[in-house]
Amino acid sequence: MFKKLFGKRAAREKWAAGLAWFRLRYLEPGGPTRCINLLSRPQVCGRVALYYRPGEAVSQLYLGIPETHLRLLQRMMADFGFSLKPKPPEEVIPVAGRMTAVTDLPWNRAFVAHIANEFAFVCLVGGENKGGAYLPAPPLGEPPPSLVPGRGLATWRLPDKPLPGLALKPAWNGGQPPAHLIATEPGPHRWLLGRSQSGLPLHVAGRINIYGRQETVADWLVQQVTQMISLDHANLVVIDGAGDLVPRLKRKAVVTRLLGEQLAYVDMDGTSLAGGFNPLAAAPGETEVALVQRWQRWIQGMNVHPQGIELLVQAQWDGVEDIPGLRKWLKQSERQGHYAAVSSLGLALNRLTASRVLREWLEWPANRFDILPEGALFFACKSAGWDRQQLLQAVLLGVMQVANVRLIVHGVGKLWHTGISSEISLPSHLILSNGPLLPQGHLVFTETEAAVAGRLAARFGHLDEQMAENLQLLGRREAVILVEGQLIFARW
Repeated sequence: MFKKLFGKRAAREKWAAGLAWFRLRYLEPGGPTRCINLLSRPQVCGRVALYYRPGEAVSQLYLGIPETHLRLLQRMMADFGFSLKPKPPEEVIPVAGRMTAVTDLPWNRAFVAHIANEFAFVCLVGGENKGGAYLPAPPLGEPPPSLVPGRGLATWRLPDKPLPGLALKPAWNGGQPPAHLIATEPGPHRWLLGRSQSGLPLHVAGRINIYGRQETVADWLVQQVTQMISLDHANLVVIDGAGDLVPRLKRKAVVTRLLGEQLAYVDMDGTSLAGGFNPLAAAPGETEVALVQRWQRWIQGMNVHPQGIELLVQAQWDGVEDIPGLRKWLKQSERQGHYAAVSSLGLALNRLTASRVLREWLEWPANRFDILPEGALFFACKSAGWDRQQLLQAVLLGVMQVANVRLIVHGVGKLWHTGISSEISLPSHLILSNGPLLPQGHLVFTETEAAVAGRLAARFGHLDEQMAENLQLLGRREAVILVEGQLIFARW
């Protein structure tokens, strides 16, 4: 049987070409070991391939199985308690050479192994058995009892304690968070990070960068806003450029009872609450000089001619207060000979109002900033196009003029790069999701894709493989906090 499995080159190549490879992680070794043995029987796959690559901090174990048996493997994965992730394209599985029958796999070396009918055959990668015939050769001397007919099955198994990289759960050092993060009484100016491994609530003031899958970040922000608004809703602003945060908040009872006079709810893509919006409206406490400078900064981001930017000073002086008023004023200015400036500014406004939905909102210029600082503002607009991105920029610039605002910005990370310059003073209480690093801020990481986890670890963990591995293994309601160079595990 083994000669048929390993002997012919054509059969080997056909077998290798038909394999699908997955990264294997587990909690207990018994389940995946039993699953692999069952799959290796002649009645099923006949053979299962393993590739193991040790590392200084994180090892990797890959499972190869014929594509025809993938559905069976997926069902067995849930039953036997292990995890499989598709092999990344950059990972190359080496071709095995001469294979030796073993009872224990060499977990201190890189190897390729085939499990056939529950027996293990291994080829060390770069080892002394490189090359040669692709045939199983028993160990020198008397064969082990497990390989002798009638004396039981092979005894190979996965490590009893999963190595870093093979484990299904993150590995933490068990360190306790700094004392200043633990707050017995939450306050309206301290963000809730979650709870430590010992159950202590973790709070922090200031600025926070949060990174992870968008839906997981939205989950974290929902609990964040829910607590904040229950403590004090005054001067709390949520800007949602993804459209998956603000609508969920509206379903919370603590939010619903504030709608109206205490909370302004604006959802450009929703149908339950209609209304208007004026991006040129003055923010509370904003001077006329600051107002026109904000207009200029916003319009400049639309690639308007410098002469068109200069016209805004005169427009504000002449009493322009909203987009419809600015369009009328431009028609008068065109008659006065400012053709180039008026044309450039007019084209930008036409592009901004090309969408019927946004045009209807802008034609009813309500000042949504005036609910601040006594009330709260929730603003949602999916940043699916240029016009919507410009509108989100207008909201960001306007809100940042309000003193002591508590600002949560979600789903506009790319816009932050282009629209928020170093000249703009950032709020001292600010949360930004999946955006550029904030000055003097704290870092929170949630459930993350493998490729993104590697980039985050390289950026914030000094190429720490263990950090990247832990980020990949985070659950839906788990997070890592990086504070003062220390990684702290938290749940929420």
